[in-house]
Amino acid sequence: MIVDYRLPFPTGSVVAHLINSFHTPQGAYVAKLQVAAIFKTFLGSFSWSMFQWFYAGGQNCGFQSFPMFGLDLYKHRFFFDFSASFVGLGMIVPHVVNFGLLFGSITSWGILLPFLDSKRGQWYHTESTTSLSGTNGYKIFIGVTMIVTEGIFNFIKLLTVSSIDFYKKRQENDSGKIKYMLANPGLNYDDRKRLEVFVGNQIPLFVPVVGYIGCAIACSVAIPWIFHHVTFYHMAILFIILPIFTFCNTYGTGLTDWSVAQTYGRFLLFIIAAWIGKPGAVIASLAVCGVSVAALNVSSQAVQDLKTGYMTMTNPRALVAGHIYGVLIGSIINPCIFLVFEANAKGTAPIGSKDSEYPCPSAAIYRAIGLLGKRGVDQLPDHCLTFCLVTFLVTLAVETLRLVSQRKDWKIQKFIPCITAIALPYLTGPYFSIDMTIGSVLIIIWTKINRQSAELLSSAVAAGLICGDGIWVLPASLLSIFHVHPPICMKFLASGKQVNIVDSFVNDLIRSR
Repeated sequence: MIVDYRLPFPTGSVVAHLINSFHTPQGAYVAKLQVAAIFKTFLGSFSWSMFQWFYAGGQNCGFQSFPMFGLDLYKHRFFFDFSASFVGLGMIVPHVVNFGLLFGSITSWGILLPFLDSKRGQWYHTESTTSLSGTNGYKIFIGVTMIVTEGIFNFIKLLTVSSIDFYKKRQENDSGKIKYMLANPGLNYDDRKRLEVFVGNQIPLFVPVVGYIGCAIACSVAIPWIFHHVTFYHMAILFIILPIFTFCNTYGTGLTDWSVAQTYGRFLLFIIAAWIGKPGAVIASLAVCGVSVAALNVSSQAVQDLKTGYMTMTNPRALVAGHIYGVLIGSIINPCIFLVFEANAKGTAPIGSKDSEYPCPSAAIYRAIGLLGKRGVDQLPDHCLTFCLVTFLVTLAVETLRLVSQRKDWKIQKFIPCITAIALPYLTGPYFSIDMTIGSVLIIIWTKINRQSAELLSSAVAAGLICGDGIWVLPASLLSIFHVHPPICMKFLASGKQVNIVDSFVNDLIRSR
């Protein structure tokens, strides 16, 4: 993924650019320009995020829900949320991915969803936007089908190529460095040193294999002991199929910086609940979902950090050791954090309930999916599986075309869309794709105006935008803990009668005081 496919892994790349900027020898002209660009955009992004906070005093308030394209499209989640992070990510992610996200947004929320809305009462009968028995079922299963199909296709391709390469290296007694350098004679000095450190210090294959098998056995024994509705063979089968899902999720994260671990978790939640189909199925499926989401998140984050290590010439063995320590420490800290929240919650409203300070609304959605899965696939809306079959065939055709065009070196290969990028808006909504497309447009314009400046400073500018917006989360969280909330709620209404009704209501409210 990092060396052969050269996936960007934007967050890992941003962290690496920050580290490299601070450790560049003093006096380097380019380094000074990059550090200056990072700090300027960091301060601008942080200040803008702080300014936006004052207007976000309520649900769907503030600039995060700015109806740039009108209120009709806003209802379908087409809006600009002024997210500096996503604009920065769009400046790093390849254009084909960003425009693929935009294409997926248009086909899903602009075409498919209005069509499905017109079928309410014929194909499905629920009004809920979260139930898998309605439009949400179509979106999730179509999106997951695209991602899983592309992931499995690339998984099989990578497994085949890796097996052949591994056999050749065993015959030649080659660590891998020579192969990459011969295959890429145009590599500069920095890339050659990166390969020397990254490929030359690979972890022996038996270590992760033995580690994974050991974790799988431990979990297969411990989790059924905690949750009696889960059996040993449920966990064994989960750990057999998890590598495929982790590969798919990590591949998508490498392309778009967006982990869909929760979506895979919901998919497995539905499958396990439908498989068991008896009392206790919901508890068992939720336990399996928790294990899978944890594994998927850790895997995608680990490769993000390995990308950082690759660019900063850090030994990958040290990075993996750091992750192991982090998991062990997190196993102690996370339960303590939960106990703190539980202690602060009202005694009459436990965590997760509607009246609690920490209602955990997603918990109800996961439980609802488990209940739906327990009743079987018959609960899915009509023609859902047909849509999935068509999606599978289309994805397979696109991936085959991509593989053939790469082998034949056709020019069309640069314009074949990324299926994972198209699928993500089906699962998350189109709002972030607009931000990332704007990032691509800014890079295109900047490159047209001054190509040299864009190549030198674009990554630094993106890093500053992402870090400034991300750092503001810390003071915003502290303000929320101390019950300091934004003083203003800024919302948008259609002109005419709606404005008059709201004005009349506000005036009556003021008089009553």
